[in-house]
Amino acid sequence: MPHIDETLNRLAKEFTVKDIMTPRADLVCAPNERQALEVSHNNPDFDVIPIQKGGALTAYFERMPGKTKRIGPTALIADGTSLLDLVDILEERQFSFVLSGQKIEGYVHFSDLNHQLVKLTFYIILQTLERMALNLMQGRTNAEALRRELDPHRFRQIESAYKRAGRAARDLVSYLNLSDLLQLAVKAGAMSVEVRLIKGMKKVRDGAAHSSENLVSSYDDVKALAHVKRECLRVLGESLDGRT
Repeated sequence: MPHIDETLNRLAKEFTVKDIMTPRADLVCAPNERQALEVSHNNPDFDVIPIQKGGALTAYFERMPGKTKRIGPTALIADGTSLLDLVDILEERQFSFVLSGQKIEGYVHFSDLNHQLVKLTFYIILQTLERMALNLMQGRTNAEALRRELDPHRFRQIESAYKRAGRAARDLVSYLNLSDLLQLAVKAGAMSVEVRLIKGMKKVRDGAAHSSENLVSSYDDVKALAHVKRECLRVLGESLDGRT
């Protein structure tokens, strides 16, 4: 299996904001500030209406607070920005314009974090974390240990799923989810994970694994996603350094 830092470096190089942004040619724009208000009114799903003059994006009308602003340096990111870094950027602001060379060529909104490439990136990270937790718990996940360490209701769910599978059943460990494994690893002292984020990790893992689900449904979810990202990378980094 590739080293996680090698995998993340490849993800950073291969998947960037350029892959998920809305290209300038596809943006719904207005030619001036006056018409931007009308365009915004006619497109209620868009938070931002870019203003394009002479084929160049120069400003934007933002529905809330209902003002027009020039596109300054703080509203710009490079098209080579990795998708992981993009999460941190969008944690601070809901959107950015994308600079290619010396020209603005695209726009990215926090809802773009539901793009399949973002989901794939998080799936790889969380799958790696899940596999690491499973490896750390080898020999500690027999039926008695699970009965003792898991919430009784959760253990009954796992046991019932195992029994329903009949001859097709493998072992009880096969029915543990990411949350189960991380909680067990923390209790055993095999892994250091911020317990309050474990449910969030599972939520992101589930969202990344299913095409019909979203990683973010509102802007508040971006902050939660950023917290999960940072904690996953911290845990993976410490584990690989041999500190956990």
